[in-house]
Amino acid sequence: MSGRPDNAINDANGAIAQSLIDQFARAGLPAQVSIRGDQLHIGLWTADAPTPEPATQTLRQLLQHLDLAALGLSNLSRVHVYGLTAPKQAAWRREFAIAPLTAADTDLAAFDNRFSAVVYFPLALLLGILLKAFGPFGILLRGIDIWFHEFGHAVVAWMAGRRAIPLPIGFTPVNPERSLVVYGCVLTLLGLLFWAGQREQKRWPQVLAGSLAVVQFAMTWLMSANTFDWLLYFGGIGGEFLICALLMVSYYFPFPAYFQWGLYRYPVVVGAAFTFFGSLWNWRQVRRGLQDIPWGSMWGGDGDMEQLAYGHGWSQQRIIDTYNALGTICLSAIVAVYVHQLVTRHRGWLVAQWRQFVVRG
Repeated sequence: MSGRPDNAINDANGAIAQSLIDQFARAGLPAQVSIRGDQLHIGLWTADAPTPEPATQTLRQLLQHLDLAALGLSNLSRVHVYGLTAPKQAAWRREFAIAPLTAADTDLAAFDNRFSAVVYFPLALLLGILLKAFGPFGILLRGIDIWFHEFGHAVVAWMAGRRAIPLPIGFTPVNPERSLVVYGCVLTLLGLLFWAGQREQKRWPQVLAGSLAVVQFAMTWLMSANTFDWLLYFGGIGGEFLICALLMVSYYFPFPAYFQWGLYRYPVVVGAAFTFFGSLWNWRQVRRGLQDIPWGSMWGGDGDMEQLAYGHGWSQQRIIDTYNALGTICLSAIVAVYVHQLVTRHRGWLVAQWRQFVVRG
Protein backbone atom coordinates (compact mmCIF):
# COMPACT_ATOMS: atom_id res chain seq x y z
CA MET A 1 0.00 0.00 0.00
CA SER A 2 2.71 2.39 -1.10
CA GLY A 3 1.93 6.08 -0.86
CA ARG A 4 -0.69 5.71 1.88
CA PRO A 5 -0.12 7.18 5.34
CA ASP A 6 -0.47 4.76 8.25
CA ASN A 7 -3.79 4.46 10.11
CA ALA A 8 -4.00 7.43 12.45
CA ILE A 9 -5.50 7.98 15.87
CA ASN A 10 -6.09 11.68 16.27
CA ASP A 11 -7.29 12.10 19.85
CA ALA A 12 -6.93 11.02 23.44
CA ASN A 13 -9.24 8.00 23.09
CA GLY A 14 -6.38 5.96 21.70
CA ALA A 15 -7.34 2.48 22.87
CA ILE A 16 -10.94 2.85 21.76
CA ALA A 17 -9.98 4.21 18.37
CA GLN A 18 -7.39 1.48 17.86
CA SER A 19 -9.99 -1.16 18.66
CA LEU A 20 -12.27 0.31 15.99
CA ILE A 21 -9.40 0.52 13.51
CA ASP A 22 -8.75 -3.19 14.04
CA GLN A 23 -12.43 -4.01 13.55
CA PHE A 24 -12.60 -2.03 10.31
CA ALA A 25 -9.33 -3.49 9.03
CA ARG A 26 -10.66 -7.02 9.49
CA ALA A 27 -13.61 -6.00 7.32
CA GLY A 28 -11.20 -4.88 4.60
CA LEU A 29 -11.52 -1.15 5.31
CA PRO A 30 -8.25 0.41 6.58
CA ALA A 31 -9.25 3.63 8.29
CA GLN A 32 -8.31 6.66 10.30
CA VAL A 33 -10.45 7.08 13.42
CA SER A 34 -11.09 10.11 15.59
CA ILE A 35 -13.48 10.38 18.56
CA ARG A 36 -14.67 13.83 19.54
CA GLY A 37 -17.26 13.82 22.29
CA ASP A 38 -20.30 11.90 20.99
CA GLN A 39 -19.10 12.15 17.38
CA LEU A 40 -17.10 9.46 15.59
CA HIS A 41 -15.03 10.44 12.54
CA ILE A 42 -13.85 7.72 10.16
CA GLY A 43 -11.54 8.29 7.21
CA LEU A 44 -11.44 5.64 4.48
CA TRP A 45 -8.95 5.59 1.62
CA THR A 46 -10.65 6.04 -1.74
CA ALA A 47 -8.63 3.11 -3.07
CA ASP A 48 -10.69 0.90 -0.72
CA ALA A 49 -13.89 2.97 -0.90
CA PRO A 50 -14.01 4.96 -4.15
CA THR A 51 -17.72 5.70 -3.64
CA PRO A 52 -19.72 6.27 -0.44
CA GLU A 53 -21.70 3.05 -0.88
CA PRO A 54 -21.40 0.24 0.10
CA ALA A 55 -18.55 1.26 2.44
CA THR A 56 -20.76 3.56 4.53
CA GLN A 57 -23.43 0.87 4.78
CA THR A 58 -20.79 -1.66 5.85
CA LEU A 59 -19.57 0.65 8.60
CA ARG A 60 -23.13 1.30 9.76
CA GLN A 61 -23.84 -2.42 10.05
CA LEU A 62 -20.52 -3.10 11.80
CA LEU A 63 -21.20 -0.44 14.39
CA GLN A 64 -24.71 -1.76 14.97
CA HIS A 65 -23.28 -5.21 15.74
CA LEU A 66 -20.54 -3.96 18.08
CA ASP A 67 -21.03 -3.63 21.82
CA LEU A 68 -20.41 0.10 21.86
CA ALA A 69 -21.01 0.38 25.60
CA ALA A 70 -18.23 -2.14 26.27
CA LEU A 71 -15.93 -0.09 24.05
CA GLY A 72 -16.73 3.06 26.04
CA LEU A 73 -18.89 4.59 23.32
CA SER A 74 -22.30 4.36 24.96
CA ASN A 75 -22.91 8.10 24.31
CA LEU A 76 -22.05 7.88 20.61
CA SER A 77 -24.74 9.65 18.59
CA ARG A 78 -23.37 10.45 15.14
CA VAL A 79 -20.82 9.06 12.72
CA HIS A 80 -18.99 11.04 10.02
CA VAL A 81 -17.36 9.11 7.18
CA TYR A 82 -14.83 10.56 4.72
CA GLY A 83 -13.34 9.19 1.52
CA LEU A 84 -9.70 10.28 1.73
CA THR A 85 -7.38 10.88 -1.22
CA ALA A 86 -4.71 12.17 1.20
CA PRO A 87 -4.58 12.96 4.94
CA LYS A 88 -7.22 15.63 5.69
CA GLN A 89 -8.31 15.72 2.04
CA ALA A 90 -11.71 14.15 1.36
CA ALA A 91 -13.20 13.20 -2.02
CA TRP A 92 -16.60 12.47 -0.47
CA ARG A 93 -18.35 12.76 2.90
CA ARG A 94 -21.28 11.05 4.57
CA GLU A 95 -22.79 11.05 8.05
CA PHE A 96 -25.46 9.07 9.86
CA ALA A 97 -26.96 8.72 13.30
CA ILE A 98 -25.98 5.63 15.21
CA ALA A 99 -28.62 3.65 17.06
CA PRO A 100 -27.26 0.22 18.04
CA LEU A 101 -30.61 -0.70 19.57
CA THR A 102 -33.79 0.95 18.32
CA ALA A 103 -37.24 0.97 19.91
CA ALA A 104 -38.42 -1.43 17.20
CA ASP A 105 -35.72 -3.92 18.18
CA THR A 106 -37.33 -4.31 21.61
CA ASP A 107 -40.88 -4.64 20.25
CA LEU A 108 -41.76 -8.22 19.29
CA ALA A 109 -44.75 -7.03 17.28
CA ALA A 110 -42.70 -4.64 15.14
CA PHE A 111 -41.99 -5.82 11.60
CA ASP A 112 -38.80 -3.75 11.41
CA ASN A 113 -37.40 -5.50 14.49
CA ARG A 114 -34.00 -6.71 13.25
CA PHE A 115 -33.86 -9.59 15.73
CA SER A 116 -37.38 -10.71 14.88
CA ALA A 117 -36.59 -10.73 11.17
CA VAL A 118 -33.25 -12.52 11.30
CA VAL A 119 -33.00 -14.41 14.61
CA TYR A 120 -36.48 -15.15 15.94
CA PHE A 121 -37.84 -16.55 12.67
CA PRO A 122 -35.34 -19.44 12.41
CA LEU A 123 -35.72 -20.04 16.15
CA ALA A 124 -39.50 -20.40 15.67
CA LEU A 125 -38.89 -22.86 12.84
CA LEU A 126 -36.43 -24.80 14.99
CA LEU A 127 -38.92 -24.96 17.86
CA GLY A 128 -41.58 -26.39 15.53
CA ILE A 129 -39.11 -28.99 14.23
CA LEU A 130 -38.04 -30.00 17.75
CA LEU A 131 -41.64 -30.35 18.90
CA LYS A 132 -42.32 -32.62 15.92
CA ALA A 133 -39.15 -34.66 16.46
CA PHE A 134 -39.78 -35.23 20.18
CA GLY A 135 -42.16 -38.19 20.28
CA PRO A 136 -44.55 -37.21 23.12
CA PHE A 137 -45.05 -33.67 21.78
CA GLY A 138 -45.40 -34.99 18.24
CA ILE A 139 -48.27 -37.21 19.39
CA LEU A 140 -49.94 -34.62 21.63
CA LEU A 141 -49.85 -31.95 18.93
CA ARG A 142 -50.95 -34.19 16.09
CA GLY A 143 -54.17 -32.20 15.94
CA ILE A 144 -52.15 -29.40 14.29
CA ASP A 145 -51.32 -31.74 11.40
CA ILE A 146 -54.96 -32.76 11.11
CA TRP A 147 -56.15 -29.16 11.01
CA PHE A 148 -53.74 -28.17 8.27
CA HIS A 149 -54.56 -31.32 6.30
CA GLU A 150 -58.31 -30.77 6.49
CA PHE A 151 -57.99 -27.07 5.77
CA GLY A 152 -56.02 -28.07 2.68
CA HIS A 153 -59.10 -29.95 1.43
CA ALA A 154 -61.45 -27.16 2.49
CA VAL A 155 -59.46 -24.35 0.89
CA VAL A 156 -59.52 -26.16 -2.46
CA ALA A 157 -63.30 -26.52 -2.13
CA TRP A 158 -63.87 -22.91 -1.03
CA MET A 159 -61.67 -21.50 -3.78
CA ALA A 160 -63.62 -23.58 -6.28
CA GLY A 161 -66.97 -22.32 -4.99
CA ARG A 162 -67.97 -25.50 -3.11
CA ARG A 163 -69.25 -25.88 0.42
CA ALA A 164 -66.85 -27.60 2.82
CA ILE A 165 -66.51 -27.97 6.59
CA PRO A 166 -63.03 -28.93 7.88
CA LEU A 167 -63.53 -31.02 11.01
CA PRO A 168 -60.80 -31.67 13.61
CA ILE A 169 -61.61 -35.39 13.51
CA GLY A 170 -59.83 -35.93 10.20
CA PHE A 171 -62.79 -35.50 7.87
CA THR A 172 -63.98 -32.70 5.58
CA PRO A 173 -67.44 -33.10 4.00
CA VAL A 174 -67.57 -31.35 0.61
CA ASN A 175 -70.54 -30.58 -1.64
CA PRO A 176 -69.34 -31.15 -5.24
CA GLU A 177 -71.83 -28.63 -6.67
CA ARG A 178 -70.85 -25.00 -7.19
CA SER A 179 -72.44 -22.49 -4.85
CA LEU A 180 -72.85 -18.81 -5.65
CA VAL A 181 -73.18 -18.17 -1.92
CA VAL A 182 -69.76 -19.71 -1.21
CA TYR A 183 -68.20 -17.87 -4.14
CA GLY A 184 -69.72 -14.56 -3.00
CA CYS A 185 -68.70 -15.03 0.64
CA VAL A 186 -65.08 -15.86 -0.20
CA LEU A 187 -64.86 -13.00 -2.68
CA THR A 188 -66.31 -10.61 -0.08
CA LEU A 189 -63.73 -11.69 2.49
CA LEU A 190 -60.94 -11.17 -0.03
CA GLY A 191 -62.39 -7.77 -0.88
CA LEU A 192 -62.42 -6.79 2.79
CA LEU A 193 -58.81 -7.93 3.15
CA PHE A 194 -57.82 -5.85 0.13
CA TRP A 195 -59.73 -2.82 1.43
CA ALA A 196 -58.17 -3.06 4.90
CA GLY A 197 -54.71 -3.36 3.38
CA GLN A 198 -55.33 -0.33 1.18
CA ARG A 199 -56.70 1.69 4.08
CA GLU A 200 -53.61 0.99 6.20
CA GLN A 201 -51.19 1.16 3.26
CA LYS A 202 -50.07 -2.46 3.68
CA ARG A 203 -49.12 -4.00 0.37
CA TRP A 204 -49.02 -7.69 1.31
CA PRO A 205 -52.77 -8.01 2.11
CA GLN A 206 -53.59 -6.28 -1.18
CA VAL A 207 -51.31 -8.54 -3.21
CA LEU A 208 -52.54 -11.64 -1.41
CA ALA A 209 -56.23 -10.75 -1.78
CA GLY A 210 -55.89 -9.80 -5.42
CA SER A 211 -53.95 -12.96 -6.31
CA LEU A 212 -56.40 -15.22 -4.49
CA ALA A 213 -59.36 -13.54 -6.19
CA VAL A 214 -57.87 -14.40 -9.59
CA VAL A 215 -57.22 -17.99 -8.48
CA GLN A 216 -60.75 -18.22 -7.08
CA PHE A 217 -62.28 -17.12 -10.37
CA ALA A 218 -60.22 -19.64 -12.36
CA MET A 219 -60.93 -22.52 -9.99
CA THR A 220 -64.65 -21.80 -9.77
CA TRP A 221 -65.55 -21.01 -13.38
CA LEU A 222 -62.75 -22.38 -15.56
CA MET A 223 -61.65 -25.58 -13.85
CA SER A 224 -63.24 -28.87 -14.92
CA ALA A 225 -65.04 -31.17 -12.49
CA ASN A 226 -62.38 -33.85 -12.98
CA THR A 227 -59.55 -31.43 -12.18
CA PHE A 228 -61.42 -30.23 -9.09
CA ASP A 229 -61.87 -33.82 -7.93
CA TRP A 230 -58.20 -34.81 -8.04
CA LEU A 231 -57.10 -31.40 -6.71
CA LEU A 232 -59.46 -31.85 -3.76
CA TYR A 233 -57.78 -35.13 -2.78
CA PHE A 234 -54.33 -33.74 -3.55
CA GLY A 235 -55.07 -30.70 -1.38
CA GLY A 236 -54.90 -32.50 1.98
CA ILE A 237 -51.16 -33.08 1.99
CA GLY A 238 -50.80 -30.20 -0.45
CA GLY A 239 -52.21 -27.95 2.27
CA GLU A 240 -49.62 -29.25 4.72
CA PHE A 241 -47.03 -27.79 2.37
CA LEU A 242 -48.67 -24.80 0.71
CA ILE A 243 -50.73 -23.36 3.58
CA CYS A 244 -47.89 -23.82 6.06
CA ALA A 245 -45.35 -22.26 3.69
CA LEU A 246 -47.65 -19.30 3.04
CA LEU A 247 -48.10 -18.73 6.77
CA MET A 248 -44.36 -18.93 7.41
CA VAL A 249 -43.55 -16.50 4.59
CA SER A 250 -46.30 -14.16 5.84
CA TYR A 251 -44.28 -13.81 9.06
CA TYR A 252 -42.42 -10.98 7.34
CA PHE A 253 -45.42 -9.09 6.00
CA PRO A 254 -47.81 -6.96 8.10
CA PHE A 255 -51.56 -7.52 7.94
CA PRO A 256 -54.22 -4.98 8.94
CA ALA A 257 -54.11 -4.08 12.64
CA TYR A 258 -57.32 -6.00 13.33
CA PHE A 259 -55.48 -9.32 12.92
CA GLN A 260 -52.78 -8.40 15.47
CA TRP A 261 -50.47 -10.42 13.25
CA GLY A 262 -47.34 -8.88 14.77
CA LEU A 263 -47.69 -11.11 17.86
CA TYR A 264 -49.81 -14.00 16.60
CA ARG A 265 -47.30 -14.77 13.84
CA TYR A 266 -44.91 -16.39 16.35
CA PRO A 267 -47.14 -19.29 17.50
CA VAL A 268 -48.55 -19.59 13.96
CA VAL A 269 -45.06 -20.05 12.51
CA VAL A 270 -44.21 -22.63 15.18
CA GLY A 271 -47.36 -24.60 14.34
CA ALA A 272 -46.82 -24.28 10.58
CA ALA A 273 -43.21 -25.44 10.94
CA PHE A 274 -44.38 -28.37 13.06
CA THR A 275 -46.56 -29.65 10.23
CA PHE A 276 -44.50 -28.53 7.23
CA PHE A 277 -41.17 -30.04 8.25
CA GLY A 278 -42.84 -33.18 9.58
CA SER A 279 -44.54 -33.73 6.24
CA LEU A 280 -41.38 -32.87 4.33
CA TRP A 281 -39.39 -35.41 6.35
CA ASN A 282 -42.02 -38.11 5.84
CA TRP A 283 -42.06 -37.68 2.07
CA ARG A 284 -38.27 -37.64 1.93
CA GLN A 285 -38.36 -40.95 3.78
CA VAL A 286 -40.94 -42.29 1.31
CA ARG A 287 -38.69 -41.30 -1.59
CA ARG A 288 -35.76 -43.15 0.01
CA GLY A 289 -37.90 -46.26 0.40
CA LEU A 290 -37.71 -46.08 4.21
CA GLN A 291 -41.40 -45.36 4.64
CA ASP A 292 -44.55 -46.25 2.71
CA ILE A 293 -46.98 -43.85 1.03
CA PRO A 294 -49.68 -42.93 3.59
CA TRP A 295 -52.44 -45.14 2.21
CA GLY A 296 -55.87 -45.24 3.83
CA SER A 297 -57.64 -42.76 6.07
CA MET A 298 -57.94 -42.16 9.81
CA TRP A 299 -61.29 -43.96 9.86
CA GLY A 300 -60.38 -46.87 7.62
CA GLY A 301 -61.15 -47.40 3.96
CA ASP A 302 -59.72 -45.52 1.02
CA GLY A 303 -57.95 -42.24 1.62
CA ASP A 304 -56.52 -39.44 -0.52
CA MET A 305 -53.73 -41.56 -1.97
CA GLU A 306 -56.13 -44.28 -3.13
CA GLN A 307 -58.29 -41.67 -4.83
CA LEU A 308 -55.30 -40.25 -6.69
CA ALA A 309 -53.95 -43.70 -7.61
CA TYR A 310 -57.11 -45.63 -8.49
CA GLY A 311 -59.56 -42.82 -9.19
CA HIS A 312 -57.27 -40.64 -11.30
CA GLY A 313 -54.56 -42.98 -12.50
CA TRP A 314 -51.60 -41.55 -10.64
CA SER A 315 -48.68 -43.96 -10.33
CA GLN A 316 -46.96 -44.36 -6.97
CA GLN A 317 -43.85 -42.73 -8.39
CA ARG A 318 -45.85 -39.74 -9.61
CA ILE A 319 -47.36 -39.30 -6.16
CA ILE A 320 -43.94 -39.49 -4.52
CA ASP A 321 -42.26 -37.17 -7.01
CA THR A 322 -45.06 -34.60 -6.96
CA TYR A 323 -45.22 -34.18 -3.20
CA ASN A 324 -41.44 -34.12 -2.87
CA ALA A 325 -41.20 -31.49 -5.60
CA LEU A 326 -43.91 -29.42 -3.91
CA GLY A 327 -42.09 -29.64 -0.59
CA THR A 328 -38.82 -28.56 -2.21
CA ILE A 329 -40.44 -25.58 -3.95
CA CYS A 330 -42.07 -24.42 -0.71
CA LEU A 331 -38.85 -24.87 1.27
CA SER A 332 -36.93 -22.90 -1.38
CA ALA A 333 -39.45 -20.07 -1.13
CA ILE A 334 -39.13 -19.94 2.67
CA VAL A 335 -35.32 -19.91 2.50
CA ALA A 336 -35.34 -17.29 -0.28
CA VAL A 337 -37.54 -14.90 1.73
CA TYR A 338 -35.37 -15.38 4.84
CA VAL A 339 -32.13 -14.78 2.90
CA HIS A 340 -33.64 -11.68 1.31
CA GLN A 341 -34.52 -10.31 4.74
CA LEU A 342 -31.07 -11.17 6.08
CA VAL A 343 -29.27 -9.46 3.21
CA THR A 344 -31.58 -6.44 3.18
CA ARG A 345 -31.27 -5.77 6.91
CA HIS A 346 -27.66 -6.81 7.51
CA ARG A 347 -25.89 -6.36 4.19
CA GLY A 348 -22.98 -4.38 5.63
CA TRP A 349 -22.30 -6.89 8.37
CA LEU A 350 -22.45 -9.80 5.93
CA VAL A 351 -20.03 -8.05 3.57
CA ALA A 352 -17.66 -7.49 6.47
CA GLN A 353 -17.84 -11.15 7.53
CA TRP A 354 -17.20 -12.28 3.95
CA ARG A 355 -14.17 -10.03 3.67
CA GLN A 356 -12.81 -11.39 6.93
CA PHE A 357 -13.33 -14.93 5.65
CA VAL A 358 -11.50 -14.15 2.39
CA VAL A 359 -8.59 -12.54 4.26
CA ARG A 360 -8.26 -15.50 6.64
CA GLY A 361 -8.56 -17.95 3.73
